[in-house]
Amino acid sequence: MNCKNRKNYYIYTAVMFLCLMFAACSDSLFDGEGGKHNGEDRILLSGDIEQLSVTRVDDNGFCDGDVMGVYIVDYDGGTPGTLKPSGNRADNVRHTFDEPNNHWNPAYDIYWKDKHTHVDVYGYYPFANPESIDDYQFEVQKDQSKISEDGEMGGYEASDFLWGKVGDVAPTTNVIRLPLSHRMSNARVTLIQGSGFAEGEWANTEKIVLAPNLVRKASINLANGEVKPEGSVESTATIPSRVGDEWRTIVVPQTVPAGTTLFSITIGGEPYKFVKDEALTYVAGKMMNFGIRVDNLAGSGKYKLTLVSESITPWENDLVSHDATAKEYVIVNSTAGHLKEAITALNKDYTKIKHLKVTGSINAYDFYIMRDSMFSLTALNLKEVRIKAGNWKYKIMGEDDEMPTACFEYKRLLTSFVFPDVLKKIRGSAFHESGLTGSLNIPEGVTDIEVEAFNNLTTLNGTLSLPSSLKRITGVNTFLNTRFVCELKLPDGLEEIGEQCFMGCTGFYGELKLPSKLKKLGTSAFSGCKNLTGNLEIPQTLTYISAGAFNGCWFGGNLQLHDGIGSIGVNAFSNNGFKGELILPKDLRTIPDECFYNNDFSGELKLPKNLAVIGAKAFAYNWRLMGVLEIPDGVVNIAPGAFAHCKSLEGVILPSSLESIGSEESYNEDGGAFQNCFGIGSIVCKGTMPPYVQSGAFDGVAKDNFTLEVPESAISQYQAAGGWCDFKRIAAHHELVCRPSVACALSSQHKQKLVINAEGEWEVASKPDWCEVSPASGNKKTEVTLTIKGMAKNASDREGKVVFRLKNKDYTHECSVSQYGYKYGEDEWITLQKATKGRKGGINIVLLGDGYNAKDIADGDYLKHIKQEVEHFFGIEPYKTYRNYFNVYTAIPLSTESGVGTVNTIRYNRFSTTFTGGVGLKADYDEIFSYALGAPTVNKDNLKETLIIIVPNSTDYGGICQMWPDGSAIAFCPLSTYDYPLDTRGVVQHEAGGHGFGKLGDEYIYHNAFIDACGCSCCGHVMEFNNAKALGWYDNLSLTGKMHNVGWSHLIFDDRYSDIVDIYEGGYMHNRGVFRSEQNSCMNNDIPYYSTISRESIVKRIKSYAGEMFSFEDFVKNDKRDAGTVTRGVDAGDKRTAHTYQHAPVIHKGSPLRMKKVRRHR
Repeated sequence: MNCKNRKNYYIYTAVMFLCLMFAACSDSLFDGEGGKHNGEDRILLSGDIEQLSVTRVDDNGFCDGDVMGVYIVDYDGGTPGTLKPSGNRADNVRHTFDEPNNHWNPAYDIYWKDKHTHVDVYGYYPFANPESIDDYQFEVQKDQSKISEDGEMGGYEASDFLWGKVGDVAPTTNVIRLPLSHRMSNARVTLIQGSGFAEGEWANTEKIVLAPNLVRKASINLANGEVKPEGSVESTATIPSRVGDEWRTIVVPQTVPAGTTLFSITIGGEPYKFVKDEALTYVAGKMMNFGIRVDNLAGSGKYKLTLVSESITPWENDLVSHDATAKEYVIVNSTAGHLKEAITALNKDYTKIKHLKVTGSINAYDFYIMRDSMFSLTALNLKEVRIKAGNWKYKIMGEDDEMPTACFEYKRLLTSFVFPDVLKKIRGSAFHESGLTGSLNIPEGVTDIEVEAFNNLTTLNGTLSLPSSLKRITGVNTFLNTRFVCELKLPDGLEEIGEQCFMGCTGFYGELKLPSKLKKLGTSAFSGCKNLTGNLEIPQTLTYISAGAFNGCWFGGNLQLHDGIGSIGVNAFSNNGFKGELILPKDLRTIPDECFYNNDFSGELKLPKNLAVIGAKAFAYNWRLMGVLEIPDGVVNIAPGAFAHCKSLEGVILPSSLESIGSEESYNEDGGAFQNCFGIGSIVCKGTMPPYVQSGAFDGVAKDNFTLEVPESAISQYQAAGGWCDFKRIAAHHELVCRPSVACALSSQHKQKLVINAEGEWEVASKPDWCEVSPASGNKKTEVTLTIKGMAKNASDREGKVVFRLKNKDYTHECSVSQYGYKYGEDEWITLQKATKGRKGGINIVLLGDGYNAKDIADGDYLKHIKQEVEHFFGIEPYKTYRNYFNVYTAIPLSTESGVGTVNTIRYNRFSTTFTGGVGLKADYDEIFSYALGAPTVNKDNLKETLIIIVPNSTDYGGICQMWPDGSAIAFCPLSTYDYPLDTRGVVQHEAGGHGFGKLGDEYIYHNAFIDACGCSCCGHVMEFNNAKALGWYDNLSLTGKMHNVGWSHLIFDDRYSDIVDIYEGGYMHNRGVFRSEQNSCMNNDIPYYSTISRESIVKRIKSYAGEMFSFEDFVKNDKRDAGTVTRGVDAGDKRTAHTYQHAPVIHKGSPLRMKKVRRHR
């Protein structure tokens, strides 16, 4: 089945050496040209059995025709689902192993619920039909010596039980590993020949081992893999599987009481019992190993059995398994330098051997033969071999018990390898770009792994197991770009990790615990290990952190440094998402470029007192850092981008040693040292000589919201210096400040409140004669009234300064004042259009600008912008046709400063309009409604039918409609200079015409989710939608897609509209569960076109407010749907970011008529 023809997510399950691969097609992959998929978006899940592979070539132990069961369970929002016998996303789906192709075939196709829903995946083997999840009944076989035949599993195989789970799987292109582990225990008895046996006698002696006194029935919980014994001890013994002198018994995890017979052993017809004085617990997933030496008591016919070894070890792969079709090794006993002869002596062609096990000894020449002359070799087992010192032409070299240099370099056919039990070192390039696949288990005893030993082995996609004996991973690129999928467990005794050792190992996950004895960490050692998570603690033994050591690991936890660290390299900790407080080593002198770039540190950043260098982008994008940042004395330069986008910093103290603050234009959005540090509200400069400020160093910092504090003797120097002169308020230590320090007026008299902050008594030292200040003196903080007297409308502009002075001190502060002649007075109302239709005197539209100071207004910008917005509003149908039903008014609301504020900047404007973050805006709604009531025909009775449009003096893209249940609305429509259709026309028609008057709902889509299942907190869902519907709004949307139940069903079958009106899924921010009537409209992407049902709804509202009856046929007669080019796409010049898309309307509670200022209005 081809998933490219599916709309749902298709999961294809396959296993390559026990690798489960899930391939999915996301519905986000559909383009506008026929629903083609992008094949790169498959979901891949890999797994393997957690066991040691020492003997068989087929390391995963599965053979052709094996069957396992798979369950898949959906999450419910952020909560894991519960595994049930049925009703899951996948219920016990059979997966059959296809050995020739090394993958598993599912019984049927499995589909994702949607793009966002996470799942848990459960797998178990062998396949059965469980009736219960928490009490699956299982029984190990009595006769485990029975071999597989006629398609039936042997007794040993049928007794084994594997279980695995991978949790919280989100749709992703990353490979996700599903570990399967043995859940039973394994008893392994090895009989060892002792003394007293003649030559050949031991081999011919009858030997039997049985395991009595065991519970063979089990209860298994398939949700967590827990196995418990069920029932009583069996009266008959279990018969183990035997290979040579080794017997293995699969045992249900249980405790056998002290004094109980564990094994019945028969030697030469003589029975013996193996008993322990203490209880024995069989541990799940482990092998319980017993080595028993048998001595022949000469002449007596008796034997002496002695326990010589006992251990608990990881489960090794089984000597006997399945139907014995797995390929076995050719076993060769060699002496060093004579492997080729030993193979020939077995009448084998060494060039054609595929699977080889070597015992005895080998040297460099033998490795040369295996690498360059054994052309078919794919699997090699050196478990029982000893390696002797030597070299071959200075290319393959090594000492005793070392894997020589380049011994299997470029041996790409070699896919399976078992290391010698006795091994000390793996030398450089030993397996560089060979063909090893799956997991890698480095044996105990290895102390060193050298340069490029496993470099670029992208086929290593299982687990990596490093021995506790490992001391050094030296050189460069040792494990570079391997694809292990596991937690990286580093031995605690490891002292050295070389350069780029694990670089690009994207499959490592979980928390990285660095060894406590680690002394040397190479450059980029873990760079790009992007799936590591959790905290990172630097051990006390590590005093230098090399460049790029942890770059791009995305831990997401806390970083713990220690005071012994003396140096940190470039971008050592960049791109990691570290959170919490960053405590730097106390003696650190240099913080290099991008050292802590793009993390999530929080709290106050305290820099070491001896710090001398702060590199480029050293702390950029740590947006949670807050408080006042003090740069230590001794720092001479702050490099470009050093603190860029640290937008929660509240203040900066700059030392007298500082000479320059950098900015680099080529960095774009993060080139300035403090660029986009929006939260900075104070800067203190200690130097009497202003540091050189490169252009852009403080871009984004509000330069008129606070006083730049400088030494009193240097005020004039800072006021004249480049970069510093942009700050409007420069003073010495906040001794005397006036807020705001600017005032303006038109021709009419203007009164403005000022707040004087002083450390003591103050007075007005001087002022223009056309200004008055009351009171003219005071003490500490005082509110005063500044009055700018009226003048003739055609009078010339005038400017001046009101100078405040601290009494008894020669220190002053100035407030700049200006006045402009203009034909209209402040707050004067202007009628732009009078209604000529309707029975109630017209429908009112009030447009008010905010953030326009006297100069903006006097220059003509204000009225130009207002009239432009009026034409945009009426430039779309049906408003164009019904324009004569509306009164349109504006007034002259004067702002102290030009522009509007943002989250981190303040502007003194008339209605306190400010961006709230992203595209949303807010203001003093009470002030706006109260002001609008001054318009000629607006009153409290028709306020709810009056559309108020606020035009913020900003060219940023944005817009929002604030709405109230009684119908009142304030649409904020900035003067967007973005390209079509996101220009100011699109904003006015969407926010004011669509939401504000039309009461239409948004049709755009942000979430690939059902509206009733979306877990986001950024937008409304079903409840908010239904609340709006209950108010008679959102006629253009429906929560049902049934043809005759949507609100526009009458249009679907009307020949005049049926060519364009239908049912399209998607709207109200969600692509599923919401329906709209047409593919495109202004409520979708701001194009100059309302859908037909939207136009009908708007006309109904116009007729209702005008006191006229609505007639559908009249609507059709006057309806015009031609609006020029109507296109779905957004212009290529779209400059929006993730935070600049449209904001849904905000529906407030209550009524504007209950607001304080509105209530006082007559």
